[in-house]
Amino acid sequence: MRHVLALVGSRGDVQPALAVGLELRRRGHEVVTGVAPNLVPLAERLGLDPVPLGIDSAALLGSDLVRRDMRSPHPVRRVRALRAVAAAGWDELRTGLLALLDDVGPADTVVTGLLGQEVAAAVAERRGLGMAALHYCPVRANRVVSPVSGLRGSGATRAAWALGERVRWDLTRRAENDQRGELGLGRARVHLPTRLRDAGVVEVQAYDPALVPGLADEWGPRRPLTGFLALDDDARARLGEAGSGSGLEEGLAAWLDDGDPPVYVGFGSMPVADPPALLAAVDAACAELGVRALVSAGWNDFSAADGGVPGSGVDEKRVRVVGAVDHAAVLPRCRAAVHHGGAGTTGAVLRAGLPAVVGWYSADQPMWGDLLRGAGVGVARRASTLTQPGVLAGALAEVLDDATAARAVALGARLVPADRAVAAAADAVSGAVSG
Repeated sequence: MRHVLALVGSRGDVQPALAVGLELRRRGHEVVTGVAPNLVPLAERLGLDPVPLGIDSAALLGSDLVRRDMRSPHPVRRVRALRAVAAAGWDELRTGLLALLDDVGPADTVVTGLLGQEVAAAVAERRGLGMAALHYCPVRANRVVSPVSGLRGSGATRAAWALGERVRWDLTRRAENDQRGELGLGRARVHLPTRLRDAGVVEVQAYDPALVPGLADEWGPRRPLTGFLALDDDARARLGEAGSGSGLEEGLAAWLDDGDPPVYVGFGSMPVADPPALLAAVDAACAELGVRALVSAGWNDFSAADGGVPGSGVDEKRVRVVGAVDHAAVLPRCRAAVHHGGAGTTGAVLRAGLPAVVGWYSADQPMWGDLLRGAGVGVARRASTLTQPGVLAGALAEVLDDATAARAVALGARLVPADRAVAAAADAVSGAVSG
């Protein structure tokens, strides 16, 4: 079979799907890979011969539209920004995906993530192709997981999902029908979740059923819960990140060996508003609690990639700053994690058996914070509050205890192993029926 991957968004949106693409290729399928332009080097290092698709996700996340307008106190400006971000890059995705399909010839399925799913679904419909989607958190109506923090009860949960779907449809209906018009398709009258369900599209739920008991039974085989997706050892080694392959790089290994297991701090592709202030908060929390911290800069500029930050006032023996790290190699050598609550990082932290402080920004991140809190292995705070005096130290104090650590280890042992999760996702994608 020939599968065309149409993957846009941040690294957390793309990398799990690349793991599935590698597994499909290992099984003898042909995999054609399109990714956000800034993530082409990532997919190249994995040997997937990618082509750029859509728009640069790092530029979007760092834009005034996301960092300023979406947080505007003015409701009209905020709604306009939400509508613009929801459909950002759709024209580029449509034209790029059509060109990719023209280049490769007959295909069987289009495989996409949540972002850009409206466009990928329309292109697949226009070309008569099968479609499979990867979801990294619950994004369809259900009675198990609430989309609103603190909401309880199955009836209220269903009502909240219905409202959320209606709001999303109101934000994207015009843009989606514009895309359909460009493709010569009729206007959609109902939102995408209903159309995908009615078409029998497979929506792989790429997170662990242990965190959402009962959801697999409610949704059935068209929305299989596979477990968190992750690259295998060989693929991680190809990325050349700290800890990839045979072991940790020498400087980091020596620092880890020279003291107690640290707290990991990393926010991935999320834009940290004030890196020096965050480092100061981390250093203050470490001093108060008597712990060390390993800070991964991610897509942010912490002014140093392989050591402390000279002149920042941060104790370099207590707080070490590095670039991107291999979670599978580094996290098992830590005692807790502070992260943004992205699904990929959440899965890696849970597999390592660590309790967590989720410093969330938006999207699915508050949901993961709630799920970890409900499981007794984490707490959640809005990311912007972590630099306020005492907030980070207080949150860490809640998870750095023996009982929370024991629960985190026990939960980690129950999770679906990464290789089984990737295999199950590839099975589901392979079963997507064309036409």
